[in-house]
Parts: sequence; structure tokens; C-alpha cells
Amino acid sequence: MKNSNLSNFGLITPQYERDNIKLDLSRIKEVLRKLDNPCHNTPAIQIVGTNGKGSIAAYIESILFEAKKNFGVTTSPHLFDICERIRVNKKNINKAVFEKIYKLIEKNFSTYELTPFEKIICCALSFFDTEKVDLLILEAGLGGRLDATTAHKLRPIIAIGNIGLDHKNFLGDTIEKIAKEKLAVIEKNSIVISCKQNSQVENLITKKVEEVGAEIIWKDSIAESYELGLKGIFQKQNASVAVGAIEALNKLGFNIKEKYISEGLKKTTWNGRLEIINYLHKNILVDCAHNYPAAKALSNERRNWENEKKGIYWILGVQKQKDICAILKTLLKKNDHLLLVPVPNQPSWQLKDLSQIKEIDFQNIIEFEKFEFAIEYLFALKKWPANHPVLTGSIFLVAEFIKFANKQNC
Repeated sequence: MKNSNLSNFGLITPQYERDNIKLDLSRIKEVLRKLDNPCHNTPAIQIVGTNGKGSIAAYIESILFEAKKNFGVTTSPHLFDICERIRVNKKNINKAVFEKIYKLIEKNFSTYELTPFEKIICCALSFFDTEKVDLLILEAGLGGRLDATTAHKLRPIIAIGNIGLDHKNFLGDTIEKIAKEKLAVIEKNSIVISCKQNSQVENLITKKVEEVGAEIIWKDSIAESYELGLKGIFQKQNASVAVGAIEALNKLGFNIKEKYISEGLKKTTWNGRLEIINYLHKNILVDCAHNYPAAKALSNERRNWENEKKGIYWILGVQKQKDICAILKTLLKKNDHLLLVPVPNQPSWQLKDLSQIKEIDFQNIIEFEKFEFAIEYLFALKKWPANHPVLTGSIFLVAEFIKFANKQNC
């Protein structure tokens, strides 16, 4: 699929990105070389893992902003606008600037057949270079060993979020294979910060660190004295990894004071993660629980909800390549109701595909053609649910619902 007409970047859709994944660093390394290796002397914090990468990046970004550092951040995927993926000092890249850089890369390096993600990383590094930033935060997209962010050579700090089963078709069908792909980014003299992992992953991290001659810092949940801007018990681990990365920066001479760490953690925002959305004066919780580890974290969070035993109405949309069986078994409890919806413009799981899940009570499942119809169903109930309904599954479903809610609330 080749097309240089990128008005509003309509081609850079989730499905287009997914269908064009080609894990290989040779192409992007050569293109970066021809671009005069933008930011080659700029140190980076690279963030890898299965879940929590975006939150870790958001915490680090907020702390650095409070400390008035000059830095660039690239994350993925975007929630509303592709320019969210490239930010300098918490400000998104201007769309016209992004389009100019993107088209230049497409025009001059078309023979290299870069993937959409690789093009975005090239855009990010080029933009950061022109902005003369002093530090990069690079959130890996998929894996690590062959991820486009790994093409940036100077990555003295590696922050690791929770590693679990996801993207098995690209990274391997076991936790060991997936972990090895992600941990391949660790190099000699790296400072590695990780939250507590399952024992197998922890052993693999320890082994990798010893093999290459890196340093590992294990982080528990963050101290209760810190106030976090993001909701959720699991955020205590993400915040702790972020603080570990800041402490590693201080070892490199960045001199970020404690007051900026505290203030940055408190002011951190990250849309679509345990966020209450007011829709026509009713509250709906949204969260991007797109895989089993994220669903497990959301299920654990549920234990703190006051009326959770009365049941939850789940508005759930899951992309077809995801393990919906594991997600459903984790989320659904007694008295729950499942409103199954498609992920907008994505191949999605349907009710007819779920017959193999014996543990599910199909009497409490209703399928809808659009998520909007599921919302209408909730409003048609005699009484609004005792606990706020939860819309979750895909980040793309969450994004479309938030945009829909904002439009309806105007």
C-alpha cells in the first residue's frame, strides 16, 4: 500500500500500522544514517515492557517538565491525534511540521520501505534534533530487540514495565520468548530499572544484566508519601519505575531535585487510563485493558470499588488478534453483564466466536453493532447501575467513545 497523500495522516491507522509490521533494524538504521544520525549524541531513556510503558513515560515527562528540562518524548499509539506521539517539553509537534518531515522521509527513502512506525520514529528523532533537546524518552512499540526505538544507539537507561503475554504472533508464544525479545535492549553499562516481575522474568532480567555487564535496580511500589496523578493500584509500580529512571538520570548529572519528582508525579495525566468520563451527566469509567495483564490489573482495581459485588456492566470491544478468552475470564465475575461491541474500524471478536469459553454465562451477554447502541441500552435501564459501567478493551474503542462523549456533551 503506497500513497503519498497523507492529508490528516489518514493512512496511519491502527490496522495499517499492524498490517505493515516488519521487525528489522537494518532499514531504519540506514535511513537514520542518511539523515546524518539525528540526536546520535543525545542520551535516551528507553521504556520496554508489555503494560505500563505509556504511564511510565507520562510520569517521567511530568517530572522533567517540572524540573524545566529540555527533552523529547515519543510514545505509541496515539489516542486522538498522531501528533501526540512526538512531544517536546509536553507540547505536541505541530501537524504541519510533522507532515513536512513525514513526506520528506517518504519521498527520499521510499526504496527502504520503512514501516509506518519506523517513519514516525525517524520523524521524532529528526524533530528532536532540530529542537536541540538534551534528553529523549523513547517508548518501544513492539518488543525491543528489533523495535525502531532501539535504532537509537545512546540508551544508557532502560526502564522496564510489566512483561506479560501479548503480541505472541510477533514476539513468541511463551513468556520466556517475549521477555528475551524485550530484554535484548539491555547493553553493557546500561542502568536498568524494573518493577517486580514474575519469577521467570526476574530471572531472565538478572541473567541478561550479568551477561552484558549492566546494572539492575529493582523497584517496589512507590512510597505512600507520594501523591499520584494517575488512578489505580498498579500505577504505584509504574511511578516507582519512573522515579528509578529519574534517579538514574541524576547519576548521569541531570540534577533533578526531590521537589520536582513529587510535584511531577502529582501532576501526571494520561488520558483513557482509569478515567471517569461524564456522558450526559452519567459517569462511565474507561480504561485501555487491551490484553490479559492489563485486564488482570483492572480486575484487581475493581476490588476497591464500593458496589462491585452487585455486578459491573462491561462495555467491551476486543481486536481479533487479542486473547479475548483470557480477558473475559479475568474481568467477568458473578452478577456482571457484558455488552459486547466491535472496536470501530477494526476486526473484532463477536459473540458467535465465543462459544468455546465454557466458563462464561452467556445469559448475561448482549452483543451490539456499535458501542453507541450499548450506551443507549444503559440509559434505557430502569435504574443506572449501582457501580459505574466500564468501557474497556481496545485503546481505539476508548478513543472513539471519548470523542463521542465530548461531542454529545457539547
